[in-house]
Amino acid sequence: MADIIEIKHVDDLGVQTLSEISKKTFKQTFEADNTEKNMNEFLENSYNVEQLKSEMKDPNSDFYFLLLNNQPIGYSKINSDKDNFELERIYILQGNQRKGFGNLLMNHAISLAKLNHASSINLGVWEHNENAKKFYAKLGFVKTGSHVFQLGDDPQTDFILNKKL
Repeated sequence: MADIIEIKHVDDLGVQTLSEISKKTFKQTFEADNTEKNMNEFLENSYNVEQLKSEMKDPNSDFYFLLLNNQPIGYSKINSDKDNFELERIYILQGNQRKGFGNLLMNHAISLAKLNHASSINLGVWEHNENAKKFYAKLGFVKTGSHVFQLGDDPQTDFILNKKL
């Protein structure tokens, strides 16, 4: 039987699952490079159900699950208004990386940006996340700046990338 792959908007009923996959994917991606204290503090403050519900109430923000056979294997968060289109988060569970699923979420984000008449799409990537930087470069994103990303008591640098549409 062929796999069924879907991208679905996350609603209030999915917020618990969103919290779980957010914590799991972030931890998988960055745990080896951060202290346990900083990681736990960030995950609890940033990806708890109440925080995510608050983000979901923002009319300029949307979350999407990537489902494989009805099971979430990744997600994205998009922020958009009349002047800006940002892919704030894009994560795939480790066992499903390098299988084209990241491209599906990225293509979904680009399609939404075009539907919103955006001239470009922005995102941030940790300066030491080499795999993600290579992925974004291959898709035509270029560095346009940087900002501080606070993970616990550790100020880290995220590169700001932009892709013209």
